[in-house]
Amino acid sequence: MKIALFDGIVETHVASSLERALVAAGHQVLNTGKVGHGYKFATGRSQLHTLSNALDTVVDFQPDVIFVFRPASLPSPLLERAKRTGARMVAWLSDDPVLWDLSYGPVVDSYDIVLHCGTARVLDFYESMFGRPTGINFPFWTDQTAFPYVYGSQPRESDAMFLGNVHDEVRRTRYFDLGSLSSSIRIHGNVGRDYFNIAGGFLDSDAEVVDAGARAGLAVNIPQYFRDHQGLETWFDGLDKLGFFQYPSRVIQYAAMGLPIISVVPDSDDLASFPEIVCVDSIAQLDSAIQSVLASPSLQDLSKATHERFLRNYSAAARVMALESVLSDDSWKTLDSRERSLWFTQFDAVEAGREEAREAAVVESDNRREVIEVSQTVEPRCIGVLGVGFGRVTSTSSVTVRTLQALGHRVNVLDLSQYKSVLVPDPNNEYKFVINAVKFLEAVKERPDLLVVSNLDCGVTQAGREQLLEAGVRLAVIGVESAKGGKKLERLAGRVDYLGVLNPQVADGLKSDHFDSVEHLPHLVDRGFLKAIENVPVRGQQAVVAGKRRLHFSKQAAAFRDLADWPSTELFIEESPEEYKDLDMLAAALKSTVVVAPFDASVPGPLPSEVLPFALAAGSLVVVPRGVGPMNICEPGTASVSVREKGELALKLSRLASSPASTARILAAAEEVVTGPLNAERRLASMMEQIFAEPSGGKAIAGTVVDGQQDAGLVPEWHLGYEQKSLSLAHERIKGKGTDLVVTVDHRVTEDTAGLYQLVVSVEGAPAYVENLRMSPTSRHLRIRIPKTIKHPTVSFGIRTADKSVKPGPGFFPSATVSNVEWVGATEAVHSVSAVSTSPWGA
Repeated sequence: MKIALFDGIVETHVASSLERALVAAGHQVLNTGKVGHGYKFATGRSQLHTLSNALDTVVDFQPDVIFVFRPASLPSPLLERAKRTGARMVAWLSDDPVLWDLSYGPVVDSYDIVLHCGTARVLDFYESMFGRPTGINFPFWTDQTAFPYVYGSQPRESDAMFLGNVHDEVRRTRYFDLGSLSSSIRIHGNVGRDYFNIAGGFLDSDAEVVDAGARAGLAVNIPQYFRDHQGLETWFDGLDKLGFFQYPSRVIQYAAMGLPIISVVPDSDDLASFPEIVCVDSIAQLDSAIQSVLASPSLQDLSKATHERFLRNYSAAARVMALESVLSDDSWKTLDSRERSLWFTQFDAVEAGREEAREAAVVESDNRREVIEVSQTVEPRCIGVLGVGFGRVTSTSSVTVRTLQALGHRVNVLDLSQYKSVLVPDPNNEYKFVINAVKFLEAVKERPDLLVVSNLDCGVTQAGREQLLEAGVRLAVIGVESAKGGKKLERLAGRVDYLGVLNPQVADGLKSDHFDSVEHLPHLVDRGFLKAIENVPVRGQQAVVAGKRRLHFSKQAAAFRDLADWPSTELFIEESPEEYKDLDMLAAALKSTVVVAPFDASVPGPLPSEVLPFALAAGSLVVVPRGVGPMNICEPGTASVSVREKGELALKLSRLASSPASTARILAAAEEVVTGPLNAERRLASMMEQIFAEPSGGKAIAGTVVDGQQDAGLVPEWHLGYEQKSLSLAHERIKGKGTDLVVTVDHRVTEDTAGLYQLVVSVEGAPAYVENLRMSPTSRHLRIRIPKTIKHPTVSFGIRTADKSVKPGPGFFPSATVSNVEWVGATEAVHSVSAVSTSPWGA
């Protein structure tokens, strides 16, 4: 079957493990990932737009089944659209029954299959409300990829661990219950005020959970009781009578890791489907139960049995078996609520050969670093980089210059301090300052093929954009610090060839609005720094603090105070240390055991500082603050260590110090990020390709145009020369999506005419692409962006003189061929294409 997984929950391993198990079972799977948030139906324009775009992807996949992880992410219009695909609609109610009033109850009748997550009491409640059995119990799951068996593989840190939050009004009682124990315990979650010193640090990734699980004697579960929701938005009459969450996600994670589990529940019969869980009916009995289990000679057997139960009935593979069954057999409708609450236990993934126990993979560190190969471009360009910060080796401007030079381009540094005249107040009041194209062209000694504006808060008018294009200058703007989108940024995105945005959320929003010139471009690190790191013979053993301002370090995380008693070096950009002026000096400073990298709070977000990629590239263990802004480089807890609360930094680093495999995992992930999304050579080479030779895509048009008609089966090709100086291609705009034109243009010039003529491509008379025709390159693949406001776009191609003093003649004129025409973005057949010739020169 083709199965689409729509949206996700906070525990992203739930959807990803189901995807892996579905693929292993032979299904085709589309996983949108987590796209929504909240437990109420989406109503905001931006949120609906994001969800609609995700649904577009699902519709295009043409699934047989759409499995919805968060019903609130499909409000009625989107749900009806999903149903029109003809796919079976499946809803999983992971927070059953707490969201009954808010987003579950209203949609039960709208789905073909409802998968509940609760005891017989919960199923009885739904049956009483709808007068029929509404679904079966489908508890949480995961797999061994996310949570392998690790019990006892690390020195024990505590008698017990508790995975979950204890800081809010629903959960705060748990903290004091756990704090009353004489057994040692570590709480991993949001703790709030830690009166009993039992916080074990928030675990930011599945891998960190596994690391902590390997150090615990056993695991404790104190479920969330529905009675504690009284007075909250989730409360409804009768909720208190429905008990508690039967198997929260942490229980399944415990079991996957092989931790013996003790659960505090008033009635052990509610957990009869997991008999290996030790149940006590009160906190008063928990202490003695912990010590009894830990002292038992069969402790290791209990661990193995708990893991075996997970594999058989609570693994993603077992859930796939259950899903396949419920999609093909509705006999569950004849069962009573207790039978339906146990229905999932009939599916044994081990017996079916879909699961077997396996040990956790160990990451080996061989101290090798991937070499970033830099191949010089086959089409060197003249590039001007206009910006600030050229005296600082970590700045966007400096990294860009070094990288483009390494790629073989001729780069001119245009420091704003020497080119202030090119920025003028915006006459249209769209921006504070804009680039004055005329002044820019007069100021530069060499007219560039591309102007890169780096880390400047300025824009460009439409007239300025056209003047640059007419001069053969394309425009890229990078290092954009905007915290949100809006019309101002949209106008800029529509007037440049490339827009590199630091904030990933802003970039995603613009791309979802079909601004294809936009990319999330974080701060980067180049090969020059990696070479400098290789030349540093010894890694320093002290901590280094590296960021924009001292104030950011002081205020962003209480955990940073753990550094007070450690030997450390501080490198704050605002204090202009010498290390930021020289790559070799910076490499020697950052090649340390630990680098603490506070975010740049002077940038809205805040966002990681420009130093962070260099810290990661130095092979140091990098520490960043948690929760101060969107992390735009990698998932927290993977390539870096995230901290916030006091004591957390010391705890996490202590664990890593005793686990070479865990340290190696983080350093390997950091290297992957450095050689991937943070790799300046790869990212800027991709930018150049997008600007100058973007690959075609979309629907090809076949046929030769004769009097506006197509002769099917032939490849169209049009010629430009002295006798036909221009060509127009028209296309009827379809469904309001906007349509771009992708085309190949080849030209021929002689040595005598090279540089004297220009290829000009215009949309409705406004220049969209201008290039001086030289001996090389002779071919280019263009994507001409069509503004969405143009209903019936006409794209014109022409050859004109680059200078008014040039006198064209039949033997002194270049030729060009226009071919491989594709209209990109059209959702139906192309309606019209026409070639229009104009009079020759001098007529």
